[in-house]
Amino acid sequence: MSFVETLLVGAHLRGLSFRKATLQQLDFSDADLAGVDFREAIFDGGSLKDAHLKGARFDGADLREADLSGVRLVDAALFKGATISHQQAAVLVTELGLRVM
Repeated sequence: MSFVETLLVGAHLRGLSFRKATLQQLDFSDADLAGVDFREAIFDGGSLKDAHLKGARFDGADLREADLSGVRLVDAALFKGATISHQQAAVLVTELGLRVM
């Protein structure tokens, strides 16, 4: 399976595996990604904005280039073991009502 610069907005992709894939500019905004395996995947741009992520796995994934807006702090445990940027971390922390300076 290969996707490059693809709009997957609102797509139902439950249970698919993108393990160890390089995901180039994939827009998963509002997609149903429940149970999707993103372990060790590299996000080269793209978006997970407002995606349904219940049970998705991100261990070892590099999410630094992905748009994570809309990801709620309660979903943060799904990203355990993934790499995110300082800016992405600041956005998640602001959901707690904290200001990051």
